[in-house]
Amino acid sequence: GRHGRWKGLLEVASARPSGPVTPWSGRARAIRILAGIVALGAVLALVGVIVAHVSSSDSGESAAREPVTSRATDFAVAYNTYDVAKLASYQSRLKDLMTPAYDKQFVQVTNAVFKALKDKKQRSGDAKVLAVAIDEIDKDSADALVAVDASITNTDNAASVLRHFRWKVSFTKTKGEWRVSNFESVAAVNASAGTPTPSASATNGGK
Repeated sequence: GRHGRWKGLLEVASARPSGPVTPWSGRARAIRILAGIVALGAVLALVGVIVAHVSSSDSGESAAREPVTSRATDFAVAYNTYDVAKLASYQSRLKDLMTPAYDKQFVQVTNAVFKALKDKKQRSGDAKVLAVAIDEIDKDSADALVAVDASITNTDNAASVLRHFRWKVSFTKTKGEWRVSNFESVAAVNASAGTPTPSASATNGGK
């Protein structure tokens, strides 16, 4: 029968007696084994390079997304934390999170909305970001999907009412910082059909 013997990690079959064993035949076998080892080493090295490249790419993408995720979280919490009696403070907190053009729109809208809600004494707080996913990103723009909950109180609801918001938030990099340039609701499930909370515009963003 044919028996095998282990040489390192390679199993080398014992040669059948088929003639005299010469120095050349021994060298030939050694060359073939060495060639196999070299070929295997080359394959493993290539796999290592590919894995390292993929890991490096994933790490780079994660690093690029992290500032956008952080800014989306900050914006969602700030946007859903307000008291209609403190309009100036609210607008000031949001100002540095938005582009100048979008902040201008935001100020115009919240001036009108907060005035309408003043008698309702509406407040929003306990904002909790449930998830942030980066939909698209390049060197100077990004889109994020944000899920956030907040509790609303007003004269119609003395007990807080939990509301659920799902947004698509667009960002533009301005002077090295990610700032909100637009946002819109992609789904919203309200616990109550109470008074709406401030919206950046009729179609762009909102609650």
